[in-house]
Amino acid sequence: MQDQEIDLKELWQIIDDNKKTIAKVTAGFLAVAAAYLIVVPPTYQSTSLLRIKQDKGLSSSILSALPTLPTLPTGSDQMIKQEMNTDAEILKSRNVVIPVIKQTEELKDGKYPDYEGYVKGRITTKPYKDTQILEVDVTGRTPEKAQEANSLLVKGFLNRLTELSHAESQATRKFLEQRVVSSKTELAGAEDRLKAYQVAHKIYSTTDQMKGLADQLTELDKVKAQNQLDLETAQAALGSIKGQLSDAGAGIADSPAIQQYKTQLAQLEATKASYTGKYTDEHPKMQEINQQIAQTRQALNDEISKIVAQQAPSSSAVQQKLLSDKFSSEAAIAVAQSKNAAIAALEKKNDAEIAKLPEDQQGYIRVKRDADVAQEIYVMLAKRLEEAKVAEVMVPNEVQVIDEATLPEKPIKPRKLLTLAIAAILGILAGSGYTVAKALMYRKIRSSEDVEQYLQLPVLGSIPDADSLKEPDNQKETGFKALIHSLRGGKK
Repeated sequence: MQDQEIDLKELWQIIDDNKKTIAKVTAGFLAVAAAYLIVVPPTYQSTSLLRIKQDKGLSSSILSALPTLPTLPTGSDQMIKQEMNTDAEILKSRNVVIPVIKQTEELKDGKYPDYEGYVKGRITTKPYKDTQILEVDVTGRTPEKAQEANSLLVKGFLNRLTELSHAESQATRKFLEQRVVSSKTELAGAEDRLKAYQVAHKIYSTTDQMKGLADQLTELDKVKAQNQLDLETAQAALGSIKGQLSDAGAGIADSPAIQQYKTQLAQLEATKASYTGKYTDEHPKMQEINQQIAQTRQALNDEISKIVAQQAPSSSAVQQKLLSDKFSSEAAIAVAQSKNAAIAALEKKNDAEIAKLPEDQQGYIRVKRDADVAQEIYVMLAKRLEEAKVAEVMVPNEVQVIDEATLPEKPIKPRKLLTLAIAAILGILAGSGYTVAKALMYRKIRSSEDVEQYLQLPVLGSIPDADSLKEPDNQKETGFKALIHSLRGGKK
């Protein structure tokens, strides 16, 4: 006897002979799939599209407060991606999601669905590559529930952004209100002292020398007041940021490159401050220093984004944004402190020039200077206060709704046709595999061809299957005729 060989023809014959069994197995799989489709409730998905524009925080505005020529790009791809991730995390935060759960979900055993499970299983955010578009997908048991949940989620997200923005604006507004009140009092006192000094010393006009010194002092004091306000604002922002950072985030150190750019920027700003009263904004030296400041500031911002992404990759997008603002605020403070040193040197030089004047003129310049400074500070604070009030009541436009939440027409799961098709394929494969395996494990002689193959003997005759006797005579030979035909070797 030769070794048994299995060919495709034999396998097909096995399958063909067991069609009924395969059909039953397939029917069983389809029945299970149908039961699954009946038992499992459908899931619908609502989609909305948001445009996420790059945000400019308080610290960023401080760093870019001074004029720069020419204007450079304000953000890199990494910064835009970070902003997108930040807003996505805010959208899926507890403050936004939990109210949606309470408004759209029913209590089960006295409890609402778990927050973590809801976010993981029901909410998906997907940024479109190379765009500012963020897709927000929310699922529900009915089309109306999915649409409602998506709409409430987006609405809550926009409200949360407004709250965060207004909180910063509110803190700035309160700070400026306090400074305006005290500045107004200081201005009134300075003006009274100036009038009293003029009356006492009968000085109602100034010489050219006095006027030149007074104008130079006024310009310098204006720069000093502006710089001091920037310093105080950056310090207030840094204090707020540190309060929100975790211990791990607060411990992340900036890189040597950040330190280098901070030092360079501080030196450039100090040099610019030394030009006060010497050059106008149109002077080539002033334009050159502004250009250098702009380039250094951009390099600093890019390095901050890079170091945050490298040192805090596991942190949330919100945490990374706070770290970026922390480094920016620290840079703004370093710049302001360096400018103060340059301003102090100029003040010392001006004081030396004032000392050469008669005593009554020196006194006049001092009280006139105090009045001018008080006036400048008051005007500047009042202007910023109005800006802060407007910012507090304005709705932030960093996020725009491109497409409202859709009302889904068809469920995303279960997919009936696909489920049934998969069940049918699995049933056919399982049934065929079962019958083939069974046939190969239990080898039997089923045909005359098996006798010739396995026994190597000629077939003298065969008894037909009983089912063949039931077929019409014109389609099948009778068992007797078949036997005679076989014995004759196939000759009639």
